[in-house]
Amino acid sequence: MYLFIAANTALNIPSSILDTTIIDMVQACSQTQEHKFIIVGDEISEPLRQLTNAQSNVLIKNNRQASDFIKQVTNASIIHFGNDVKWASTFPVYFIPLTNELAQNKGWFIKSYFQKRKFNLWLHNSNKIIALQNWASENLKKAYPKLSFKIQETFLPTTVPQKLEWDKLFEIKENIANGNNYFLVFAPLQRFTAILKEFSIFKKWQQTTMNLVFILDTQEQVNQALVLLKGYKFKSDILVYASNQFQKNWLAATYCILWEGVHFSKSGWIFDAIHYDIPLLFDAQIGLPDSWLKAGEFFSFSEKQALSNHFKLYYKDEVYRQESAKQGKAWLTQLNENKGGKELFNKIVLSHII
Repeated sequence: MYLFIAANTALNIPSSILDTTIIDMVQACSQTQEHKFIIVGDEISEPLRQLTNAQSNVLIKNNRQASDFIKQVTNASIIHFGNDVKWASTFPVYFIPLTNELAQNKGWFIKSYFQKRKFNLWLHNSNKIIALQNWASENLKKAYPKLSFKIQETFLPTTVPQKLEWDKLFEIKENIANGNNYFLVFAPLQRFTAILKEFSIFKKWQQTTMNLVFILDTQEQVNQALVLLKGYKFKSDILVYASNQFQKNWLAATYCILWEGVHFSKSGWIFDAIHYDIPLLFDAQIGLPDSWLKAGEFFSFSEKQALSNHFKLYYKDEVYRQESAKQGKAWLTQLNENKGGKELFNKIVLSHII
């Protein structure tokens, strides 16, 4: 009884998000030793290799090996996150989009015709399209209404991050912001200059060592941002990283986090930030479901001085900052309490494995 998990994807998904999702899935489905998990890929990350050391019922195979092995199997299911899985044979295939193809094709994302065609084929050829939370479910159903009948929302238990002590938080700040406090920003490159202008207003209002740490999707975008940064007055206080460089513990050490232009692939990072007691600022145009509106503070980032005023507010009023973080934690607690009506991930995936 096997669950094959394709660990590589053609979509622009940070490896840390993909790895965490696979680890959570394996742990959710591994109640008994009767089920074997085959992680398939020609390139396997170190966290997934460590998973095989921790659990004896998890194996790793490259695509050729998986193609040969699956021919010997009588009961199996296949999961992928945007992969052709030509070795999948005739077993049930589940597609778990960790991002929306329409989001992938905006701005600086993958936008070729062939990528869009592939995404649509993955949707049509899957037995089920699995959404790991309601933000993904609502987004996919809106984008692909004719395939709504195949989209199934599920609850996947996730790992709560370990609380970090002050010395570890100091070490994080030291490594990425020279020991300074920092605002963390997830936003598209197109908004880079506008956010810098708002940060300038804040810096001129208060002489502070506060840094601004941008997380962009690709290294190409980082290179373009660094060009835009030339001549900026507070250049030494701006850090720019690609998403594949990002580490989840950076969430724990930040002052607050700005989310603009992100899609549901980042939901796990949002949950982690809340667990770390970090307040969240969301752009009103982000398109979150109504049930997410209490996760943080919502306003229009493009409104003049809106961001700079919030930079000031969260910097000068520690009580307000803490109360905002508590609001996010209360929301997440309620969200988890409301999961009762959703079928557990392992029941959906393992239902075909007799």
